[in-house]
This record gives sequence, structure tokens and C-alpha cells, in this order.
Amino acid sequence: MNKKIILLILMSTFILSCNEQEKKTSKFLKRYDKIRLVSYNTHRDVYSSKFELKIEKDTIRIPDINIIDNVVLDKHYSEKIAEVLLSTEEECLLADCYNPRHLILFYKQNKIVDFYEFCAECGGSRQSKNIAFPELCTDKGDKLIEIFKEMKLKNDGEESDTYKYF
Repeated sequence: MNKKIILLILMSTFILSCNEQEKKTSKFLKRYDKIRLVSYNTHRDVYSSKFELKIEKDTIRIPDINIIDNVVLDKHYSEKIAEVLLSTEEECLLADCYNPRHLILFYKQNKIVDFYEFCAECGGSRQSKNIAFPELCTDKGDKLIEIFKEMKLKNDGEESDTYKYF
């Protein structure tokens, strides 16, 4: 009998936790009309103001970077990616580099209102002031890589012969 009660308590806790995450994700996504995922051909030199990411007139400008993927996310992938980005990890490992190759643009009434730039490989990220994602961490980066592979992105976040991080 005790085992059944413990199992019931554990399952209830898990279900409540999943429900809270769904509510958190849904609430976040309701803030936006459209979400676009962009990937670059190479990492940019984030330590030089020459290569600074600029958003002007609802267009991104990044010198010396070629866009590889430019995808408007459907509801399914918006939810999957937001769920990962909003999650928290017990242990958060980060590398000491920051080689961003992906950018998520958030739109409201066809205007870019927020952004989130990140490196799935090292876990580093930058975000606009209205977004409060927890640290990306390498484990969350791995989850994003799996989603990008499922989406069949050309730059799925994993280093290959075609896409070098360093």
C-alpha cells in the first residue's frame, strides 16, 4: 500500500510540474505573433564592436555573416524551443567561449520586439532586455541541437565539416 501511495504522489508531482511548464511556455509565447529562427554560416566575433548584432527597421544586420537558415517557427517548434529555453537545470555547465550561430527573433505586429542569440555548442547567450531565459547551459544546447536536427536545419548547431565553430 505504501508503494502505491508513494508512486501516486510522485506521478502527481510530475504531472503538476509538466502542467506548470506548459503554462509558463504558453504564457511566454502569447506575447508574440511570430517567431523566426536564423542561423549563421560562421560564428561572429562578439568581442569586436565591428561585428555587433544590430536590429534596424525590423531587419537584422550583422557584418560579414551569411544567413544559412531563416525559418518562421510553427506552433509545434515554437513550443518545443521555448520549453527548452524556459527550463532550468540543476547543474548548469557553460564553456568559457561565446560563438553564437543562432538567433531567435520575436515579433509583435510584424515588428521585432525581442531577440535571443546563442551558441548551442558552448551554452553562451545574449538576449534583449524583455526576455528572462535562464542560462542556456550545454545540456539545453544539446536539446536544441536535437530539435534543429528534427527540423532538418542546414546549420543544426553541431560542428561539422561545413560549419566550424572555431
